[in-house]
Amino acid sequence: MATKDLNSEEYPTEIHEYLLTFEKAVGGVDEMLTKLMSVPKSELLQKLDPEEQAKLDLASAYTLNSLFWVYLVTQGVNPKEHPVKDELVRKTDFT
Repeated sequence: MATKDLNSEEYPTEIHEYLLTFEKAVGGVDEMLTKLMSVPKSELLQKLDPEEQAKLDLASAYTLNSLFWVYLVTQGVNPKEHPVKDELVRKTDFT
């Protein structure tokens, strides 16, 4: 993940460990998405039975909406008052 090093002079020191953990988690998501996107979806779906295909589609949609939720928070938008909340609730009704 191409980010600049965290500079503890730019934020309160008491949140440094939280930011490091968050940065590591985002790096893990980035790595996983890079691997997933390196294989054409049609090729991936051929290896799965219909139920697994549905689960992958549902998990992909839920993950995308969850990442958008986090993005909204970083932009100062309350995601609880955004339509993405309804999408996340709708997708959890199927699991």
